[in-house]
Amino acid sequence: MKDTSVGALIRSRRAVRKFKEGIVPDADVNEILEAGRWAPSPANRQPTRFIWVKSASVKRQLQELARESKELSSYWDPIFRPDGTSGLVNDVERPEVIAVIADPTKSLTNVHADNGFEWAAAMAIYAMWLRASSLGYGAVFVQHWITEKAKRILNVPLSWTFLGTFTFGHAAEAPVVDRLPLDQLVSVDRFPGRPRP
Repeated sequence: MKDTSVGALIRSRRAVRKFKEGIVPDADVNEILEAGRWAPSPANRQPTRFIWVKSASVKRQLQELARESKELSSYWDPIFRPDGTSGLVNDVERPEVIAVIADPTKSLTNVHADNGFEWAAAMAIYAMWLRASSLGYGAVFVQHWITEKAKRILNVPLSWTFLGTFTFGHAAEAPVVDRLPLDQLVSVDRFPGRPRP
């Protein structure tokens, strides 16, 4: 039996950018959205909203924008060119697509400019990602967008933050990645301090 403990899910979750055809039942999409709904937010202000993109025509518009966004970025950074290491244009037509937006008025004011509404949305994205993985789906969060154009396609208020799209479905790849060891990431008492033993 597959280990679906939280620890195993955290270690096995990967960014899947290629998807196969296949239906994701609405019940599974709702389970994943529930995970986003229950993610923490500062003072429980719940600034995150989700747009479940079901329309094939809206997905096509987003796919064209995904291509345009990569092309624009490739002007400044060759990594985004078609032959670059990040040149792949993410598929937003075959998988399920959840656009993640956040309302900046549902944030707190503290000693510095607060972006708690964005942190809340980020936690919702990660919660959805883990839930999708637990259900056996491949997933990725796509943040590479010309933001104002994406907002126009999805009818998002200009003052709101569009974080990107969470896409999930039947994986057509199984990426392998590694992480730096803890002794290169964790300091004791102060940074840089002594490394974690």
